[in-house]
Amino acid sequence: MIATELARRGVPTRFVQAPADWRRVRSDPGNWWRHLPAGRFAEVAPGITVSERSTVLPGLRGPVAERVDAALLGRFLRRSSWGVALTVFMLPWEWRAARSIGGRVVFDCTDDWARLLPQARGLPDQLRRIADEADEVIVVNQVLADLFPGRIPIVVPNGTDAALLEAPRSVERRARHAVYVGSVAERFDVDLVRAVLTLLPEWTLTVHGQLVFPLRASAAAERFLALEQETGGRFRYAGPIARAELPAVLDAAAVALLPDVADRALGQSSMKTYDYCARGVPVVASAGHLEHSSDAPPHSYVVDGAAEMAAAMVAAADEPVNWAAERAHWAAERTWDRRTDAWLDAALGARLPDVTGVHPS
Repeated sequence: MIATELARRGVPTRFVQAPADWRRVRSDPGNWWRHLPAGRFAEVAPGITVSERSTVLPGLRGPVAERVDAALLGRFLRRSSWGVALTVFMLPWEWRAARSIGGRVVFDCTDDWARLLPQARGLPDQLRRIADEADEVIVVNQVLADLFPGRIPIVVPNGTDAALLEAPRSVERRARHAVYVGSVAERFDVDLVRAVLTLLPEWTLTVHGQLVFPLRASAAAERFLALEQETGGRFRYAGPIARAELPAVLDAAAVALLPDVADRALGQSSMKTYDYCARGVPVVASAGHLEHSSDAPPHSYVVDGAAEMAAAMVAAADEPVNWAAERAHWAAERTWDRRTDAWLDAALGARLPDVTGVHPS
């Protein structure tokens, strides 16, 4: 969404995707080799180009893998004529490559990576190095600031887009119907959702979003997909959704959920929270997600466990009418045009670059 705003302002943006490792050689060797030495950028939207990248091992595997991947990334950027004014890194194990490029280099932290990826190695040293070397550190939640010793990062939370706020209502709200809109991975609490639907036998839940389970988490993905059969169809996975479809999906919901595993939710500022509020939908979140945020939405429900989540869903369906308008007003103050101003101030101050590079998308 920031890239879209930058492009609208005449600032082109280049994205480099997170790399495909050696396992891609078995399934798509030609594509893996083509993206090893340099990028092949293609325009995916006006002013926004994207390239894949290949590596040997993910840099999160350990110090040796980190160094090899950083060397490959540095070579990839040089051979891709990476002459941009601003480069933004988003994965800590790729930071070493920042030393080999010019221009201003910023780290944008959107997750507590140790919680999200407990198998990642070397994170304390990587984050300490970023704190020492980055021109600026941006975090999506104040909770994440403590990850960077000796630095005071700038907090730029998530946001929503004006189109979602302005879209007309086209569907009626369905009683006892919940939605979840966002990517689905190991953070999604399958056991919590199963227990909630057991406690609320008249409720349904539809999940919209892309499955992003890593290969090592295939069992977790299977458990998620098995919910539909286990709940007799009251749980439904509807797949990815275009943003143009989002108003109708949210307008049809009695509540919108953030059912994250509690110990992986701390430090979040999920875009889905702002999207939910843009349509006035009650937000019910598992503990760890909102209560530590410096920018929590009004009249949101933070719960601990299935019983509290079920009770909050029932209560939300009968809340005061004006609460929906208050949520929408809160979201209207946090649109992406405003967030982009804050992000640019953090990254560059008043100076706009000719090109912004982001690695990875």
